[in-house]
Amino acid sequence: MANGRTERISRRDLEVLEFIARFGVVSREAVASWAGTAQTCTLTRERRLRDAGLIEVSCGVWGEGKLAACTSAGLALCGRGELRPARFSLATVRHETTVAELAAAMERAGERTLSEREIVAREREQGGRILSAELSGERFHRADLLRVGSNGEPPEAIEVELTAKGQARLDELLRGWRWAIAERRFSRVHYRCGPRIRALVERAVERTQTNSAVAVEGL
Repeated sequence: MANGRTERISRRDLEVLEFIARFGVVSREAVASWAGTAQTCTLTRERRLRDAGLIEVSCGVWGEGKLAACTSAGLALCGRGELRPARFSLATVRHETTVAELAAAMERAGERTLSEREIVAREREQGGRILSAELSGERFHRADLLRVGSNGEPPEAIEVELTAKGQARLDELLRGWRWAIAERRFSRVHYRCGPRIRALVERAVERTQTNSAVAVEGL
């Protein structure tokens, strides 16, 4: 970069910055995984982006780990001004960072994904819930992550479940996904579950007879 505070920011720094922008609140581990960097390089890049005012870094829950989020300046610099600055929340941070870590591993393996933040931005741009499952009462539900299909195939919805949902709520979501898949808006929905949640989701799949549309796997 050419001037002032961002003169030392490289093209690769901007690519990493965009990954952080896409997923909101991102753990240091997710950044290292996505970029394929060891600890020293990861820490040096984090410090460079922070000192340039492009990210904010905070402690994780109970002081464990470090979390990064893009500032408004960071969003603008990496060309993702359509996304809004992320807000750290104790209620959602574990889920957000888990989704980002899963996406980092997928993208390192060559997959293309859309974060929920990107889904929101696309739906805002299109003026409709084109990437959501429709529920009863004109309500909608977005996936945590989309795996982008190849050769024009519909995307696969990915849901990360770390805590138990009520039976009625989970059943409604599964039926909504089945309908969205029947409409060819999605190819499949894939639930990635914490160890104590997987059995609950598998029972819900059996109960709603959505086996043909839903896959369940551990994290």
